[in-house]
Amino acid sequence: MEQFDLSLMPTAVDVTLYKYNYIDNKLWTQLHNQTEFIQISDESVMVSTSQLKAVLETNYLSIINKIKTVGSDVIHKEINSVFFLYQMCLEMENLQYIKFNLNMDKSYSRMIEIDNKKILQFSFKVITATLRLFDLYTEDELPRVNKILEKIGVLHPERPYNRVFAAELSDGIDMYVGLHGEDDHESGIVLDILDILEAKLEPENALILIITDY
Repeated sequence: MEQFDLSLMPTAVDVTLYKYNYIDNKLWTQLHNQTEFIQISDESVMVSTSQLKAVLETNYLSIINKIKTVGSDVIHKEINSVFFLYQMCLEMENLQYIKFNLNMDKSYSRMIEIDNKKILQFSFKVITATLRLFDLYTEDELPRVNKILEKIGVLHPERPYNRVFAAELSDGIDMYVGLHGEDDHESGIVLDILDILEAKLEPENALILIITDY
């Protein structure tokens, strides 16, 4: 297996902003006023990563720079959604769109306490992702992996790509490994895909574009 960077997989993610958080509500308004957003509902819009990054750098660059400079010592006071979103834009190099939802719950708080320190918890859901098998497997391993994925119905030898939900892909691999055993020379190779899915994609059932070489 090749060295694999999970942060390169997401192409669209889902995040929540909170109306009664000052920064979140301000950002929600700026997204409406400063981007060519796609309206999904009254409380949900889709924005391209490039436009989000431009909004953040235009309106919050001083905040971003301050947090980077000061570091984790003031994380409970200074860090906010802006910083997390900006880091997401930088680290998820293939991310194209972010779906923003506006939560109207007055009582919600992202603050959690760990070891007597208050920490802001920021979560996101992966909507779509791309799994390039040639980034995960060596040239010698790839034909074996392709053959297994063909057998479970998620790849076709005449088309080097397919879209499949993470749960379907995981179930197919589980069934195949269950029939052949984890120690089987062939089936064991696809366990690496299961490890990737179990981290985040399978629980959220992201739609995955699988791309391979033949």
